[in-house]
Amino acid sequence: MKIVTISEEEFKNFAINHKYYTFYQTKSYANVSKIIDGYNYHYLGFNDENGNLIGAGLMLYKTLFWGYKYAYSPRGLLIDYEDTALVSEVTNALIRLLKKQKFIFVKIDPPIIASERDKDGKIIQFNQNVNRVLAAFKKNRYEHLGFNLYDESILPRWNVSARLHNDGRVIFNNFAPELKEKISYANSMAINVLQDETNDINKFYEFIKKCNIKKSKKYFQALYDSFIEDDKIKIFYAYIDTQRYTKNANKLYQQEEEKNYTLANIIQSGDNVKYNIQKAINDKIESDKMLNKYKNDVVASTKFLREHPNGLVCGAALTIEDNLGVNILINFEDNAYKQYNISSLMTYEIMKYFGKLNYKYINLGSITGNFNANSKYYPLLLNKLGFNSSILEYIGEFNLIINSTMYKIYKKKYKIKK
Repeated sequence: MKIVTISEEEFKNFAINHKYYTFYQTKSYANVSKIIDGYNYHYLGFNDENGNLIGAGLMLYKTLFWGYKYAYSPRGLLIDYEDTALVSEVTNALIRLLKKQKFIFVKIDPPIIASERDKDGKIIQFNQNVNRVLAAFKKNRYEHLGFNLYDESILPRWNVSARLHNDGRVIFNNFAPELKEKISYANSMAINVLQDETNDINKFYEFIKKCNIKKSKKYFQALYDSFIEDDKIKIFYAYIDTQRYTKNANKLYQQEEEKNYTLANIIQSGDNVKYNIQKAINDKIESDKMLNKYKNDVVASTKFLREHPNGLVCGAALTIEDNLGVNILINFEDNAYKQYNISSLMTYEIMKYFGKLNYKYINLGSITGNFNANSKYYPLLLNKLGFNSSILEYIGEFNLIINSTMYKIYKKKYKIKK
């Protein structure tokens, strides 16, 4: 086993065909890390005895203290982790090389799926190789940072992913019934989702900053500048067509009003032979609710049309593409229009957009590992699962200890700082 420096092109050609490849293992992400967090970066290759490249790694690194450094390989090294002999060879080679260069440790968080779970957190499918991988890591001086439930790690450990199809009807038909209703209602309210061909990141940030995001404008600018080179970043907006919204709202109100009037006549007739009066009463109660809802929509739509005759933006999303899939990094709806289920509609339209481009999966974003129905995060989880998606639990973060003495000092300093 020999570690060599490889070029960006060599790394890209190897990475893009690897099963663990993600957009985190790209020059674009490395560049964002350099601008925002001050990392330097380097591409390492792992050659076998015949000089064949059998693994690679994007290494971000920075100095911590006293000239000592640490490295981070986002979403892990691109190697076969199930080959325990290879893991040992790569690890030993890294330790020998990086100890000479005053590295304390290397952090990795490979996208190895530990389990797939249902909405209650119960395991649907367990990766039988996980325990073997964990044992190999432990044997080779990797410290597992735990099976965290929240956002204690750099990158999410819990993700929700769904398969895509090039036919939008197939995608929609696999959704949960309640999600279908939300999307249909959003469509009836004349909400359109379109890609922003201008990719104006300043306009995007000015809109989404209302949601109190933790990331700065500088971060989004760096993200855009880095990923736009390969056309891997997209911005989408949800618009309310105020003219069509007003027309649709009035139509729905009139239809419900006619239905309500018919039900009232049935109830007043008292004819239990011809009609099911109890059912009519129950339907009338539900219709009264809908009538009030549609009346409010008529009032709101009239106001929208008066104030925004050319339409208004009510949601925005940002995506980054991998080789076979796409990731929704931001999906934000303006709280003033939350009742129109904008984020759900945007997710569906984005799935249709990339499905037509023959992408195979979509990452709907991270969740927590707290599956308690009383948790404040549970509604978000249920909504994401409505897209015929799966909860994927990754194996977690590991620190490969290069210098044991300095690592103890680092942990003490970090604990004090934290």
